Amino acid sequence: MSKKNSIILLSNIIVSLVLAYSVDFSHNKIICYDFIINAEITLFSVSLAIVALMITILEKYKEKASNNINWAKDSVAILKEISENTVALLFIIIVLIVVSVFKSFITLIAQINIMNFILLFSLFLSLISIFDTTISVHKLVANLRDILFTKDENKLNLSQNEIQLVDAYRFLDESHKKEFEALIKTITLKQQLDTEQNKNT
Repeated sequence: MSKKNSIILLSNIIVSLVLAYSVDFSHNKIICYDFIINAEITLFSVSLAIVALMITILEKYKEKASNNINWAKDSVAILKEISENTVALLFIIIVLIVVSVFKSFITLIAQINIMNFILLFSLFLSLISIFDTTISVHKLVANLRDILFTKDENKLNLSQNEIQLVDAYRFLDESHKKEFEALIKTITLKQQLDTEQNKNT
């Protein structure tokens, strides 16, 4: 766990403990089990859908990426953030279910309202996760053009045959790529020699 995540988690625990100890949420319509568990399940479903959608989009346009290394680096980093948030939401759902099962036992031994603490902690953590997911999606969409396409001034107007050659080159392994490059150099050199010879005749 990173230092940033540790600080967020610790702050969340402290705030939740303070609120659970000092505030009565017994009549609050948001800080209640039914609302929180339904919200968590909904957010988890949405987060899963976002991950699946982002993977589909990136995979579809992978071949159009101007730099596959940058594509992989940028997209995997962003998807990692989103997937971590999805796992966090699933963890919250599991905790809420377990706490609900042992609610009666927890109430007997607690000095403060543990149920309120768990609900507050879950709510705050899910809000942070969704905020982080939203930022990640925004970042991905904002950088999608840079990830997938070259800049306008560097774009080439390729013919269909040229596009097919580029696509074929991408599927070659390293040894065959070197052979292909050597062949191109040989053909280019031959063309230059033929051009010079024609000029001299």
